[in-house]
Amino acid sequence: MSEETVGISIEIMDKIYQIKCPEAEINSLQRAARYLEEKMCVMRQAGTLSVERIAIITALNIVHQLLMTEQQTNHHFQFINQRLQDLHLKIDQSITENAQMELETANAD
Repeated sequence: MSEETVGISIEIMDKIYQIKCPEAEINSLQRAARYLEEKMCVMRQAGTLSVERIAIITALNIVHQLLMTEQQTNHHFQFINQRLQDLHLKIDQSITENAQMELETANAD
């Protein structure tokens, strides 16, 4: 089942762009456009740059943020995986120790 693609208008820095996207992603696309607009306006206020330069610098800043977030997320996943492995090892050790104590108790009887 293919999703319906629709055309929407997005305005960024006083220019309107016609974009097609899946209907279910319209809100996400509009949110992304607002975010991009905000970031580009901040760059424009920082100095008199061309729109192309503003777009490139803004894109680089957003990609940098994305990559840093991805790196942090990977670090957190590695930490969580290590903790899970440590807990799994402790559980295995506890089960082994408990089984040995039960065997010793059974043999003592």
